[in-house]
Amino acid sequence: MRFAKKTLLAAALLVMAASVNVLPALASKQGSAPEMGETVPVEDLVIKFLALPEFEPTRYTKQNGGKFAPEEIEKGLLIGVDMKYGPGNPDGMMAPLKHSFADITADLEFDTATGEIVIQYNDLVLEMEEGSQDAVLTKNGSQEHLTIPEDLEPYFLEIEGETDADGSPYTVCYLPVKFTAEALGANVTWDESMHRLVMAFAFYYSDAAIQPIINSKSPYTTKMLETSPTSWSTIASIASSSNAAKKKELITAALNVVNPAYQNEDGGWGKTNTDYDLLEDSFPRLYGHAYSTFDNGATHGQIKFLSRILRAAKEDPNSFKGYEDDLETIEAGFWKSMDYMINSQNEAGGWPQYYPYGVGYFKLITFNDNAMTSVMQLVYALTHEDGLIDSSLCEDFSWVRKALTDDTPDKHNITIEKLNNMWEKALDCTLKFQITVDGELTAWAQQYDPETGEPTIGRAFELPSICTAESQAIMNLLTNIAEPSEAVKTAITSYAHWTEEIGVEGYESVNISDRTRELGKDRRYVYTGTTKKTYGRFYGLDKDGSSYDSIDDVDGFYPIYSGRDSIAKLDHNVGGHERRSGYSFVQTDIEKKANDQLKKWEKALESYEKKHLELENEIKAVKPATSSNADKNEETAPVATDSNADGGKN
Repeated sequence: MRFAKKTLLAAALLVMAASVNVLPALASKQGSAPEMGETVPVEDLVIKFLALPEFEPTRYTKQNGGKFAPEEIEKGLLIGVDMKYGPGNPDGMMAPLKHSFADITADLEFDTATGEIVIQYNDLVLEMEEGSQDAVLTKNGSQEHLTIPEDLEPYFLEIEGETDADGSPYTVCYLPVKFTAEALGANVTWDESMHRLVMAFAFYYSDAAIQPIINSKSPYTTKMLETSPTSWSTIASIASSSNAAKKKELITAALNVVNPAYQNEDGGWGKTNTDYDLLEDSFPRLYGHAYSTFDNGATHGQIKFLSRILRAAKEDPNSFKGYEDDLETIEAGFWKSMDYMINSQNEAGGWPQYYPYGVGYFKLITFNDNAMTSVMQLVYALTHEDGLIDSSLCEDFSWVRKALTDDTPDKHNITIEKLNNMWEKALDCTLKFQITVDGELTAWAQQYDPETGEPTIGRAFELPSICTAESQAIMNLLTNIAEPSEAVKTAITSYAHWTEEIGVEGYESVNISDRTRELGKDRRYVYTGTTKKTYGRFYGLDKDGSSYDSIDDVDGFYPIYSGRDSIAKLDHNVGGHERRSGYSFVQTDIEKKANDQLKKWEKALESYEKKHLELENEIKAVKPATSSNADKNEETAPVATDSNADGGKN
């Protein structure tokens, strides 16, 4: 059966390739680019599908026979397509295509001042103009004049409240989707069941089209950095060993991490979610640009990795003998990342999901996917010798504190005071953001408006709400603070107590096989009679539904669900199939995790305070003896007579 499926897939791709106007991006595997119309082997092609739905602010991409991966049509923004010829008519669909076309290595540029729009794809150049039906397609040096259908002339749209990096208004370019895709050689179809226009492109391999080598078995990959950076014990073991090959691998990986092709000029890194092999020489050449972000483990994972290598090198300068120049390069990349953390913190004290690309929800203060929490862990470790529960990360950055103390401040343009200020602002921001409902401190939202400090919408299905999933990570952060203030203690205990008020018994989230669905399944929240509690990922910001137009008649804390329509619902199973099957709206063990962490914290705090009390008592025990000796000396000291006093003047 498995063989049959593969055969069918191969056949489908062959048919698709035959129906698409295939153009070479670079030379074929045979060493030269084929002529137009020449038959080419399908294995030499990259086949990608782009899709735009009628009713969602989303674009979809998949390669060959994979599954569609969703993302915003315009990164960070919740804007949708414009159906000029009415609902359900794909011929009239207009949409921004810049980010979709980037997935097929096409470059789309436009100039709002002149109205010019230029798309370069393989050896094609398509030129259009704002408000005009005229288009020019240049192919193999010859030009063809095309006519854009009536009422589908390209137009620019300024997005209110958004700006480019240079401060100018952020503008998107709406293009006629079907016309543009077909002009570039795509096969365009309409998926009636999904209300989605699908564009299929086939093109030759090029450095821009080929991904870096994926190798999940490599000891150093980009995904590993984002999820579980190499531990200190592993790096220390390599550094102290005589295994030259492993040392070379470690340095090679680190050099690729700080390579300008991977580490952006601003000092941060983009996310990959893919096991790109950092030991491959081709990695810098094949890796495509990605905006710097703290999302999904990006940037803070790379910082940990680099810091541990530098720690090992500084603790034993002979451990990487012969790699001194490479270590200087690695350290320069590390300090560059420190600047990135400092520069990306906003006035409110938080960190956005992306920086400096600050469009839409990317500029929000983001706890989702542990973005801000992970940065705060780094900043705490940079500024503290110990953690209350775990000090390992503090130890990884001990060399940084020493460097900032021993070196002249100008060497890195960073001071301990600057890092301390960064931590204090972030902690204050986090404590202020804990949500109060009817006088009760609860938990935190996934994202906050940096201007107002209020919970706000992230992606279309992430409504302003209290979020259980991300709040646990915040609790873990707060419970590791040595000598916590009363405000920190209150935040911790309040969250733990709130988790006891929510959740229901008897229900579970289950996946049901359903071939009629695009994902091949449906996820339902059903009664099973279990005694184990389940919880919502999101809870309303009130106890009566007043925060949402679509909800009323509730009493107490209530979970909410939403699809890409951004409408709050009380029922997980109503509507929004794509999101309920692809997003974790139902959580487990929320109360257990909070209470387990609370007990661990209380025990650590008691031990910490006991040690400090013992130390204080020891100090007090020494002081009386010192005071007694001082008093005794005073009693036996000669008393000056008046003549002695006067004699001092004579």
